[in-house]
Amino acid sequence: MKELDLLNGPVRKTILRFSIPTILGMAATQLYTVADTMIIGRFMDKYALGAVSNASTVLMAFLFISGGLELGCGLLTASQRPKLEQKELSGLIYNMLFLDLVVGLLILGSGLWGMERFLLLINTPSEIMDAAMLYSRIYLLGLPFLMLYDLSRQVVISCGESRVPLLAVLASSVLNIILDLVLVGPLGVAGAAAASVLAQVLGCLFMLTYLHRTVLTCSFQLHFLKKRCFRDILRLSVPNTLQQIAPPAVALVKQGLLGTLGVAEIDGFACSNKLSTLMMMPIYGLAQSLVVFIAQNHSVGAVDRVRSSIRETRNLILSYMSIVVLSCLLLNRQLLSLFTDDTAVIRCGAMLLAFESWTYMLTAMKHLQEARLRGQMKMGLYLISSLLPIGINIACCLMLVPKFGYSGFYLSTFVSAPFGLLLAMVLVKISSANIMDHSL
Repeated sequence: MKELDLLNGPVRKTILRFSIPTILGMAATQLYTVADTMIIGRFMDKYALGAVSNASTVLMAFLFISGGLELGCGLLTASQRPKLEQKELSGLIYNMLFLDLVVGLLILGSGLWGMERFLLLINTPSEIMDAAMLYSRIYLLGLPFLMLYDLSRQVVISCGESRVPLLAVLASSVLNIILDLVLVGPLGVAGAAAASVLAQVLGCLFMLTYLHRTVLTCSFQLHFLKKRCFRDILRLSVPNTLQQIAPPAVALVKQGLLGTLGVAEIDGFACSNKLSTLMMMPIYGLAQSLVVFIAQNHSVGAVDRVRSSIRETRNLILSYMSIVVLSCLLLNRQLLSLFTDDTAVIRCGAMLLAFESWTYMLTAMKHLQEARLRGQMKMGLYLISSLLPIGINIACCLMLVPKFGYSGFYLSTFVSAPFGLLLAMVLVKISSANIMDHSL
């Protein structure tokens, strides 16, 4: 494994070399979900699209539990990598894999047991309920494999190698799209779910094999499992998990409100969200790379490199987001027409994409501030920064959507996005003041 040295060398060049594979990997992951939605929208009807949309909203809540554990383990790996001997690092990673597998099996069981209840909770229309249940049950079978796959990739990235995880994501995404094209026609939504499961299983096997041949320098032994390691993992993972669960919690609330408006609104909302998430992937990738960069340099006291990395990342974000906002304002209907020919769906999705794009720059800068908190392991402050604006967004949706209808969704964002950025900036100031106090 060729690890990139994040502690030495030009900051901008190092961040770009490290972040580009991470960004491409995240974008490829989201791209196949976009392609999945396009294939279902084009090969089937709006009811199948609505069924997968509702099922995916519930499944995201489970997937983001996995995401929180993955981010916590990645942060712990990045902070400990410069300090631990190889055998100690292997022991730490075995603890991560064991905990991840246990959580994955628990999520699988709870998902199979409670999926119908969750779908009813978000007002899933009766005409799409059976298809949504079928998609959910098949997809859940691959969830433990997906969790191990994502965790293995994040551990490798946190060690400084981001190219092999990118290749794994590209391969699994391409395979998923090919299987979608083959299976959706004859099997419908079941084929879409089966394609995802098969791609996840193969991706998991590849990454575990690669991890075993590189980072894991010794075989697993039972005495590697330690309560102290589990505590360290959970200390960083729980705040990340709470933060990761929050967006799908918002999606569940919004999906419940959408269920009262109609299938066209459900589909338009889903397609718009797929696009906006795809366009925000470079921001998520930059932020995650910055977290790893700050964690490693902060652990050795390289303050100047940390400051320089924040400045360089800010400039990259501002440049990229200017292009995104203009694209959403000028090409929203053309982008939505990639998913469907239904004019009502296009109208709903284009409206949301155009209006919410005004807040994207604020959201991107908020992620930059939160990366600073995470990189310095200020998880309590990070949790406040993440959850409070989400709570405000939910409250606004519950008040505004019943009064203004579909428009209430983007009106809520107009309130929560600027508040979120201001809060994150204040919390970073508090964190910086605390660090200065401790240094004195």
